[in-house]
Amino acid sequence: MKNFKAIAGILLVFLLGAAGGTLVTHMICKARLERFISGGHRMREDVIVERLTKKLDLNDSQQVQVRAIVHETHDDIRQARSRIHPQIEGLLTAGQNRIKSVLRPDQREKFDRIIAERKLREHSQGERVNN
Repeated sequence: MKNFKAIAGILLVFLLGAAGGTLVTHMICKARLERFISGGHRMREDVIVERLTKKLDLNDSQQVQVRAIVHETHDDIRQARSRIHPQIEGLLTAGQNRIKSVLRPDQREKFDRIIAERKLREHSQGERVNN
């Protein structure tokens, strides 16, 4: 019986340590991701250049050139998104209207709330991305 209590105690300490380590790791990863997302395009560009520098052993001159290319590419992507965004929104709205046509009135109300929440999330994410 004494051995069982000792083994159970050791097992409990081990499991609590594993759970604590998992929780701390999750919190650190979440904080890093939030910092990366909220850092804006400049921070994302820095991360890309840092990773390429480490993996490819870029010299200073190459880093400057790669940073300029990454920056220009991000600008091009933002411009492309702004051009096609209205078309995408139109397609989404048309699809949503088609879905609404097959829903009951109570389902339409729920669906409208889902759409409003999506737009709110996109708006708040768009503000973070544009900073």
